[in-house]
Amino acid sequence: MNLIQKIRASHLNRHGFVDTLVGIVLFQIIYLTLIMLLSQPKNDPIAAEMPSFGMIIFSGLIFAPYFENAVLIGIAAIHQKLFGRRGLFVVAPLILTALHFVAPRELSFPKIFRILTLFLYFYIFLKQYDLHQAEIGKHKALLLSSVIHSALNASAMIVIFLIESYIDAETIFSAQPGE
Repeated sequence: MNLIQKIRASHLNRHGFVDTLVGIVLFQIIYLTLIMLLSQPKNDPIAAEMPSFGMIIFSGLIFAPYFENAVLIGIAAIHQKLFGRRGLFVVAPLILTALHFVAPRELSFPKIFRILTLFLYFYIFLKQYDLHQAEIGKHKALLLSSVIHSALNASAMIVIFLIESYIDAETIFSAQPGE
């Protein structure tokens, strides 16, 4: 049995956690790479005040995934108390998508793509929580869902860093003498 088969047969992948994690990260890498390469930012990224690197790492990889998933699960719990499970996996991700829909920069591609991907991501986070909560408990399921969210944010940060570095280097090396 090779390494991939061992990972897929492990207890952690019982409800498709590893498959989901790998799939969503690969999708994010491809999706963001295409967006960054095919669209131009509408505002000047240099003019915008950038937060510190430590703040980006803390908020994007630790605080935001846990907090946003906790809010998502809270919304889902309220919806389940009021209306049962009917529409649970549509309403809760839609509400969090609406609350989360702020882009750091405007890009020249249709916003429907961002709305659909945000909805898909929050749906996956909620579904993974729902699949694991009965087996491993609510808090551990929240942490597991947050790991997927952190991995997604990390892949986005890596792609943006690499693309921004490539664009900066391309700009530097293509400058004409005297510019």
